[in-house]
Amino acid sequence: MPSNVQFSTVLDALPQQVWKADAQGRLLWMNARLAEALNRPALPSPLVNWLHADDRDVFAQRWAEAQASGRFEMEYRLGRQWVLAQAHRLPDSPLWLGTHVDIGARRAADEVWKLALESSGDGVWDWHVQQGTEYFSDRYLRLYGFEPGDVDATPEAFDKRTHPDDLAQMARDREDHFAGRTAMYRNEHRVLAKDGSWKWVLSRGMVIARDADGRPLRMVGTHTDITERKRQEAVAWQQARLDTLTGLPNRRALRERIDRALAQRAVHGDELAVMFVDLDHFKEVNDSLGHDVGDALLGQVAQRLQACMPASGIVARMGGDEFTVLLVAPDAAAAAEDVGPRLLDTLSTAFGVGGERVYVSASIGVSLAPRDGVEIEALFKHADQALYEAKGAGRNRMRLFTPELHEAAQRRARLAVELREALPQQQFSLVYQPILSLRDPKAPPRKAEALLRWTHPKLGDVSPAQFIPLAETSGLIVDIGDWVFREAAAQAQAWRTAGHAGFQIGINKSPVQFLSERSHRLRPDWVQHLQDIGLAGDALAVEITEGLLLERDEAVAARLRALRAAGMSISLDDFGTGYSSLSYLQHHEIDTVKIDRSFVAGLEAGGKALALCRAIVTMAHELGMQVVAEGIETEAQMLALQAMGCDWGQGWWFGRGVSAGEFEQAWLSGKAAGSV
Repeated sequence: MPSNVQFSTVLDALPQQVWKADAQGRLLWMNARLAEALNRPALPSPLVNWLHADDRDVFAQRWAEAQASGRFEMEYRLGRQWVLAQAHRLPDSPLWLGTHVDIGARRAADEVWKLALESSGDGVWDWHVQQGTEYFSDRYLRLYGFEPGDVDATPEAFDKRTHPDDLAQMARDREDHFAGRTAMYRNEHRVLAKDGSWKWVLSRGMVIARDADGRPLRMVGTHTDITERKRQEAVAWQQARLDTLTGLPNRRALRERIDRALAQRAVHGDELAVMFVDLDHFKEVNDSLGHDVGDALLGQVAQRLQACMPASGIVARMGGDEFTVLLVAPDAAAAAEDVGPRLLDTLSTAFGVGGERVYVSASIGVSLAPRDGVEIEALFKHADQALYEAKGAGRNRMRLFTPELHEAAQRRARLAVELREALPQQQFSLVYQPILSLRDPKAPPRKAEALLRWTHPKLGDVSPAQFIPLAETSGLIVDIGDWVFREAAAQAQAWRTAGHAGFQIGINKSPVQFLSERSHRLRPDWVQHLQDIGLAGDALAVEITEGLLLERDEAVAARLRALRAAGMSISLDDFGTGYSSLSYLQHHEIDTVKIDRSFVAGLEAGGKALALCRAIVTMAHELGMQVVAEGIETEAQMLALQAMGCDWGQGWWFGRGVSAGEFEQAWLSGKAAGSV
């Protein structure tokens, strides 16, 4: 065993300062290097007396805490010399053996680094991790409105100034850096300033000293004020997720909310109802009263929808007149059945907009999670299919998705594909329904309406109610409409040549066709075609709907004037079923109005239907227009229309639509009217 003298000799030769102390922190022995640094003091001597005055209080606290762990570590100054002190309590003894390592060069380098950080304009912090103390630069303090001495420089005090919502992420980021998983600590959080406001800061730093076990001893970094950047980000976030017209969440915000609700569903067990709400007749309001009124109406619609929402419900605007409601509830179907009727009721009540009383209604389609899907796209698709059913059933109603609706949507999709082959494969044909003079219904007709029919090789006769909407949405109606025009023109020419002078055939022209003519000026010109085949324009009547005129599109008006100038007459189809504005009759030259079959059907009961038909006839005659009544199915209806002076009649009472050959045999060969 080496002697104490030999052991002391070895310790004196070490580059570190070595010392022994008792539990009270009094130096009992020191090696030569420490003795020389302290000018060989008399022992025992309290170690704290040799420390810089600024380090003594911290030393006393740390030394007292070390008595429980048996381990002490701290950076402090012996006079002007910075040292790292490390000490351990000796086994089965109250005495401590410790060392001092000179860290003056490192501390000097740190000061230079902090000076560089200060010059960057950021606030600097210096955290002695195991000592539990922090240094804050003057610029750091001014960042939050403090002066030196205002802030307690401890991690606990700092945590109290950090927003509670940010503490957990800050701790995770710090732990990742301590564990070496990140090269630099980086975190954005809010800090409470002296004036009570919250400042957003970017905190960056790194561990610059670790103990022998790799645990962090010291970490240095900066705070950069990013409050303005966060404010701009918040504004951008809001703009990206809010509809500017109504203030409601937009499509993006709704998708994010549904994503969260679907993710939380597994935890809470709640169900979701996605409700597509589409306004009925909004386009007519927009076209007739103007976009300003339309925008104001959408704002009021948004307010009414929000007023119907339960606590768990939100309303979003998807665009145009389309809104979506999201409900989260234990029973989503029941929640939708409760909220849906209230939505329909509140939207069917008159709106006061810009001095106008405006009426709209809504159609609602609903999908449920998890019943109808657990992904956004599936829920949106199924809600849209249910909405299609609600509109098809007459609007102003709600429909929940069912598998049958999905099958119907698939059938429509397949039919849309088949429709593209119908024209090139000559699957279309025209039938002709007579239009007779109500002054002499037994006289041979001088007018007929050409009606489009589709005979599918496998499906047989497909209802126009099924394929016409598909043709319009796909744009196929443009080419189909041109074919109808040429076929009808050829038939009118044939009948006129056969001796039926003045015979006129009515053809329907979709608003989509007018839009196509405005966008594609190289499309076949109807007027030119009539000139090419030598047919007078008055052989054709072009039937349009009220919605086309409500847009007040000058290109449409010019096209109508061109058709009329060529001799074709213009008929307004389904009159009275559109949005209630008659101002367009002043802006367009209309030759004929056609009373919709829904009004004619109620004639025998008298009352409002009778009054409406009489009013339409009187108004049309006052404006120099003739009147055709559609959908006449009984003699009583015909007699009522005759009595009020209606000019023309069309419907099954006289005859159904038939082929050209059948029409000739039944109506143009001298047989009595009504024989088909």
